[in-house]
Amino acid sequence: MTPALPSPSSSEQQPGPASATASAAFSACLVGHGTVGSLYATIMSSMGADLGLVEPDPARSATELPRWASVESLPADRDFDIWVISTPTEEHLRSLAAIYRRDPQARVLLEKPACRVAELGQLTELLRAHPHSRVAVMDQYRYAAALFELARLRERYAPGEDIRRLRVAFSKDRRPDMARGRFIDRDHGLFGYEWLHMIAVLRHFVSQPDLADYLTGPVRPGSLVTALDADRVATAALERTSIGGTEVELFSTVVGDAADAQVERPIWTRDFPVALGERQRLVRLEMESVNLTVELEPLGSLSSQLGARNRHRITVDTAEATHRTVISDSPLGSAVRHLIAELREGISSAPDLLPLRRIATLVSSTSTSRS
Repeated sequence: MTPALPSPSSSEQQPGPASATASAAFSACLVGHGTVGSLYATIMSSMGADLGLVEPDPARSATELPRWASVESLPADRDFDIWVISTPTEEHLRSLAAIYRRDPQARVLLEKPACRVAELGQLTELLRAHPHSRVAVMDQYRYAAALFELARLRERYAPGEDIRRLRVAFSKDRRPDMARGRFIDRDHGLFGYEWLHMIAVLRHFVSQPDLADYLTGPVRPGSLVTALDADRVATAALERTSIGGTEVELFSTVVGDAADAQVERPIWTRDFPVALGERQRLVRLEMESVNLTVELEPLGSLSSQLGARNRHRITVDTAEATHRTVISDSPLGSAVRHLIAELREGISSAPDLLPLRRIATLVSSTSTSRS
């Protein structure tokens, strides 16, 4: 008999890996205090961090925190346990180099993408030149409780069954943000927005060797379809390939349905509602006896909960019935706590740059195929 999930009205769960936490207070310097930087500031303040800001624009700084215009202008005797780089991507490498000039053994949390495509070699050399430092690249969906729960439900409902298809769709209409000068990535295009998140999802459901082969391999002929804007930057993409023995479908758009004429949104995604700004983040596992789908926040239709931040809904479809459950979790908050704890303890390994190398390959493939 198929086990039943709790009803949505009584199924607020918080599953996932054991949380790594930093038990003692720590000091942190936040380099960049825009939209993303302010989220980091809120999370680290809740962790008891003693915060300082490096932000040249006074309008962006939190007035209650000490602020400096640059890393170079920090007082020589001011030390920090943790540095967080949340500047625009094109400033990441310069910011990291400036931090290293102050502290060659710095512990650094680096917002994704780690650097621009053309800077991968420079970043690798910079990291190699500072072997006693520790750098972690933000990878929030690697720590998402909803994905750990999805993996558990797979074992519960389909023990021993292989995943036939793994479908991931992360979409949003970012044109209003871009018009205000926010989240503009002319190097990676859409691959710099959601594709790294989608690669993080893959880690939960394919083996590490198979994933490494995919990340380091070429783009298979005919597997990738992209839409380009007037500047020939990708605004939507659909990749259908295989990783190990699993069929994989990855879809993303940063212009909503505007790119449908070139890259049509997969039909299965239209069974799920979208949130404001056409935001939709879906992960679907298809096995022989069951399909499981998680809608990652923000959810598109929870009554009286506009945006439904930090709530995620899992749907289990079997031959007998459909079950749903809702999970409460902040993937970004969980990731910040895990990564800062690892950095402080010095146990974080070298940053994994293979996902960034993969999107560099995708960007190159797109440019070559459309030239």
